[in-house]
Amino acid sequence: MLRPCVGYSLYRRKWLPALVEHMKVKVWILACLLVCLAQSGWARAGEMGRDVARADGSRIRYYLNMRDASRHANQLLVVIQGSDCNSVTRVEAINRYAVRVMPAADVLTVEKFGIDAGLPYSDDLERADCPPAYLRHDSPAQRAADLDTVIAEVLRQHAYRQVVALGGSEGAVVAHLLAARSDHVTATIAFNGGGQWFLDDVLHSIASSPIPAKEKTESKQGMRDFAHHIRTATPKAQAKITASGHGYRWWRDSLDTDQLAVLQTSRSPTLIIQSGADESVSPAAVLAMVARLHQAGKRNITYKTYPALDHRFFGPDGQSRMADVVNDMAAWLQDVGIEP
Repeated sequence: MLRPCVGYSLYRRKWLPALVEHMKVKVWILACLLVCLAQSGWARAGEMGRDVARADGSRIRYYLNMRDASRHANQLLVVIQGSDCNSVTRVEAINRYAVRVMPAADVLTVEKFGIDAGLPYSDDLERADCPPAYLRHDSPAQRAADLDTVIAEVLRQHAYRQVVALGGSEGAVVAHLLAARSDHVTATIAFNGGGQWFLDDVLHSIASSPIPAKEKTESKQGMRDFAHHIRTATPKAQAKITASGHGYRWWRDSLDTDQLAVLQTSRSPTLIIQSGADESVSPAAVLAMVARLHQAGKRNITYKTYPALDHRFFGPDGQSRMADVVNDMAAWLQDVGIEP
């Protein structure tokens, strides 16, 4: 489900009953994750929009929000946007919590491939004006590569001593991919990002949905069929695939990403947070993945769960526990040597 925007680290997500036209199969497609970017608490005058080139000559747009517009901080917080066809600058959210995680940090955000601030905001996951370049190129791996490029560029300009990557759901996956490939990330916080395989989380979300049992069975099979189609599509068919606002490359990358293997290669401290009552991703799959990492001797992985909280960090009483979670994030950062 696209989650309502509650604080800077919460995402929106929703189940979209979608007819995949090239298969004529009704499936429930997981349309992921829009990170709520914090604007309050950072000096707008310190925000700098700049570009850096990819290897193919295309441009990556990024923004640097300075906590104090008169100087750069010692720490850089990289807030990783989720997956939808909107500019990071168009997401309206006021964050009351980010300063509690890293009160003195400058904040970096990066646009997705083919998107810039000129794109109007839309909640429509199938929006007709989504840039073709985004549909062709956007994927978790592409986003991690872009983030790595931008961070290296920012560090050439400013001498940040510590860089923290923060993301949830798909943003968590991108954060893990970034930490695995980059020598610049000091620590990572990833929350409610799912287990080893994306497909398992999609199936869990279908199983948790309030639809009739027969429809759940049909939707699960439809999703499995769609995943098989993605993996076996010819180049001609790949070019025609667009589902839930994403193209072939995004779907193939999401389905093929092995988060367990990614985390096995990371070396910097990583906090994995998972809500126990999450109906969007599988808490059991996350726990199993973390257990395998610990059994393999990965001592850089810290796991924290909130058994009664849902995907948005709300409790059974309908009250948000986001402030408590953010305080725990800040405490963990101090425990691993990140300056407050």
